[in-house]
Amino acid sequence: MPKKGEEVSESPETAVNRLKEAMKQHRKVLRELHTCTERFTCALAAVAASFKLLASSTHKPIIIQSSGALVYGIEEVHDGVALQDLMEELDYMLSVRFEKMIEGQCRLKESCKRKSKAEKTLSLLRIQCDKLKPPKNADARAQALYITETQKRDKHEVECSRLRAEFEDTFGELTTHLGTLVYEDMKALTERLHRVLSALSYQFRKCKDGLLANAAAPSPLAVNA
Repeated sequence: MPKKGEEVSESPETAVNRLKEAMKQHRKVLRELHTCTERFTCALAAVAASFKLLASSTHKPIIIQSSGALVYGIEEVHDGVALQDLMEELDYMLSVRFEKMIEGQCRLKESCKRKSKAEKTLSLLRIQCDKLKPPKNADARAQALYITETQKRDKHEVECSRLRAEFEDTFGELTTHLGTLVYEDMKALTERLHRVLSALSYQFRKCKDGLLANAAAPSPLAVNA
């Protein structure tokens, strides 16, 4: 049992399965973000339009002006370059860049299959050799059969070693390549998402500052005790 604070090494096979699930989840949440981003900006535009409609009945210039400016500002963000760049980046992440991740995962999966198959065969050959191991007084035929099987086993052990090395190399290449792709994804998404959220935040802050700074703003309603 590992001591507290000690890292537990993970087998490549376990890492392959964990990566498969992580990529499946990643694609799912990217799709959700793609859908929610569009809905979120549309919902904000609808709220602003609703305020504008209500404001028209208040006969308060500051409220009418602020709500109108908010509608215009959110529409500007919704139809602007920042949101378009974000949506295009999500599309790219879900298609081109995600396919690059899948390609590496598929190569690793195939390499893992070859290695596992070879290891199972080697295990059977070892069992067979143990069964055929002749006693000291065995005849020449039994000894020859045993030698043939041990040669086959030894040859397969070499092949197993080659496939293990191939798998480890493929795994190393995948983790390196994946690190680059994840970095590119995180950098591109955070930059574009920050731009959109900042643009939306600016519109609401401008509306809030306008309402608070105007001396003609209505007084707060009295709260009955």
